[in-house]
Amino acid sequence: MRIGEFSKRNNITQDAIRHYIDLGLLVVDKQGSHYYFTEENCCDLQKIMMLKELDFTLSEIQTILCFNRLEGERSNDFRRFLLSLLERNRARVNQKLQKFNEIEKILKQKIQELSREEEGRSKVMGFPLSSLSVLCCPSCKNQLHIAGGTIENHMLLTADVFCECGYGAIVEDGIFIDRQAVKKRNMPSKQEFLESTSPHYINFMYNGTTTLMDYIHKHARHSEYILELDHCVGRFLMQYIDQIPEGCTYILLSTDLDRLRELKHNLQLQYGEKSFIFLCSELKQIPLASGSIDIIVNHGMNTQYALSEKKFLPAVASPLLKPMGLFAGAFWHLGIRSGTGIHNPMEARDYLCRNEIVKSMEELNFSSLNMEDFGPVKDSSPYLAFKDKEQYLTLYAGIRNSSNEALLRNAAREIWPTQHRIS
Repeated sequence: MRIGEFSKRNNITQDAIRHYIDLGLLVVDKQGSHYYFTEENCCDLQKIMMLKELDFTLSEIQTILCFNRLEGERSNDFRRFLLSLLERNRARVNQKLQKFNEIEKILKQKIQELSREEEGRSKVMGFPLSSLSVLCCPSCKNQLHIAGGTIENHMLLTADVFCECGYGAIVEDGIFIDRQAVKKRNMPSKQEFLESTSPHYINFMYNGTTTLMDYIHKHARHSEYILELDHCVGRFLMQYIDQIPEGCTYILLSTDLDRLRELKHNLQLQYGEKSFIFLCSELKQIPLASGSIDIIVNHGMNTQYALSEKKFLPAVASPLLKPMGLFAGAFWHLGIRSGTGIHNPMEARDYLCRNEIVKSMEELNFSSLNMEDFGPVKDSSPYLAFKDKEQYLTLYAGIRNSSNEALLRNAAREIWPTQHRIS
């Protein structure tokens, strides 16, 4: 029979058959360029499949078949040889069984531990009463008023929030919510992002995160409040969380209320002893007082903000910093010149290039403490802003100088490229 019929009859691919022939496991008659198989070949293939099921390697199977062809399977020498191999494999399988039993016990223990945490470790988290002083109306900058609501363990769980200018919000399940800002963002799950993105790109991202953490550890003074600005809220936090200074309140901002709730639930299970503020609001409408934040962490959000809002994120957020406050930023961009971003919107192009980012931070009256450039890296994930483009990462740490004239002048300015940069 020809190879196609042999393959179909024995439910095995033609590539596997050729591989077995090359290894000498199958001895097949060849006429010209065609193989011709016999019933004896079918018997040999059944032996190969049986020995594979018994956990023999192809090299070991080759030795067994060669011994069989040399001595015959009914000879005493072959039987003793095969018996020794079977006993050795049985011992090897027993070792694997013992190892798998140990692994099963560990898995069972881990499952029980995580299940108990899910059931019993959750603690209530709300808006800390001690942090009400940092709230202010994002519209008129006056003090916000709190009405009604419930309090538990010195935390505000529910309340109505309003200002005399007409601004209104609520606290629900401990989350400060500007109802006008709530949006359901179409973002991939962590699993979807992982499956579509190369390990090289993810490791590149991770190196940027750890570098940013090193900057904060190196330059942060006593910190009462840290504000994270991350396109995927909480992503930086979950790497940095064990390094949060004692007595510090960590602020998380997003317009995706569902993701905030999910993150809050996770933190309640694992980190109920730490202090957090959850804000569902727009970046341009953050209900925090100017000069109230010690550290702002921009974990790659500048790119999305420049593309969607046509503004430079640090210009909008940095007025929240205290004098000499730290801005730690991970800036994704397309290279040194704005021309490399020619396919991006004209209004955002300058803030997708490295030199303009650095220049803009200087114009905002920041003094650089550390700065490193990583890249380029390229990836085809559909969830990246710069899909299939060479992209770079500039890690920046700088302090806000006491003089705030330049800061206030640039905080609200739109991004417009200079004429000589148009290409």
